[in-house]
Amino acid sequence: MYNILLPESFPNLPRAMQKLQQMFASNTLESHVLVKSLEEDPLLYANILKLVNSPHYGLSNKVVSIHHSVMLLGSTIIRGIVMAAILKKSFLLDLSPYNITIETFDTICALRVKFLNIWLRDENMNIDMPTLTSAAFLMESGKIISANAIMSNHLKEKFVDMLNEKSAEEAEKIVLGIQSYTLAGKLFEKWEFEENFVDLISNIALPQTKEQQILHILSLLINTQGIFTPDRIETATELLVSYDMDKEKLQNAIKTIQKELA
Repeated sequence: MYNILLPESFPNLPRAMQKLQQMFASNTLESHVLVKSLEEDPLLYANILKLVNSPHYGLSNKVVSIHHSVMLLGSTIIRGIVMAAILKKSFLLDLSPYNITIETFDTICALRVKFLNIWLRDENMNIDMPTLTSAAFLMESGKIISANAIMSNHLKEKFVDMLNEKSAEEAEKIVLGIQSYTLAGKLFEKWEFEENFVDLISNIALPQTKEQQILHILSLLINTQGIFTPDRIETATELLVSYDMDKEKLQNAIKTIQKELA
């Protein structure tokens, strides 16, 4: 495996964020502590407000403070935005191997969370929704690492050719020997995320639990190769039946988002 893909080569979580992450993991984080910590990092502060005010979140009024951001979106989403911002600062941002821009990447992350909340609204399932929401936002993070490895090792042409025939995950496995979801899991393990969060991310391709199955459906419907493409909708619907989940709710959620995207 290429050195850039080894967990020991991954960047450490900045010291200022380590305590926050530990509090998230132990479920002891209070919103005022999160707000205060983010206000002490001007660049991160600016990045969060830029993302929160983007069209992805559909907020009617401009958000001008971190406190307001947390109140509107909740600490779980803000955590995802913060961790994504840190990851983007840690690696060269070139997602051209996947034929997308960083703006498209951000759209995918945000759209998954939005779709998830519409899809599972009023769903009577015993699932950890905050953790699932955070995982939905961050599950594509490994592609920043894999794209970096592809570019650094001059594998872009080979990888792009693979994408014409295979899924991104299959192409990653062939070209790099590891899938980006596994990479994301290893990164978040190093950053001391909760064990159940790491398991969620790491097992998206081969889901065992209900939460992992939900993320697997998300990965099919909204990904770097397309959003709600007919073939992926068909595959996702077939899987949903095998997962013993409500097909009609999924289809209604897809139609809702498609109308917004039209």
